Amino acid sequence: MRRYPKPEAGHPWSLLTPHAHVLLCIAKDPDSRIWEIAESVGISERGAHQIVADLVAAGYVRRARIGRRNRYAIEEKSPLEHGPVHHRKIASIVALLGPEPPRAEKKAPPSRKRLSAAAKPKRRLAMAS
Repeated sequence: MRRYPKPEAGHPWSLLTPHAHVLLCIAKDPDSRIWEIAESVGISERGAHQIVADLVAAGYVRRARIGRRNRYAIEEKSPLEHGPVHHRKIASIVALLGPEPPRAEKKAPPSRKRLSAAAKPKRRLAMAS
């Protein structure tokens, strides 16, 4: 049984597939455990495990065993093989859909407050000799 995340704004579907969501989770945190990926995407652990296996078999993700854990890496140069995006690489898709970089806060332009008469600097008049 699939447990997709609840749709936002009343949409009964999602633009991205669970495979895309898992790929983005791995890109965000290569040390993620299967249960963390499953929880983040909103699917079962078994489903997450199968999707990771699909991504590894397709050559989009590489899995390395480190001690008792797995570490995943995105094969950035792997091309997408289907449809109108076959000319794209995985890296461009992850960059497009990944988290947005933090924006630098805009500084407010210097305010041009009017100075009160007491605060205005007095002009010195040149004395004519």
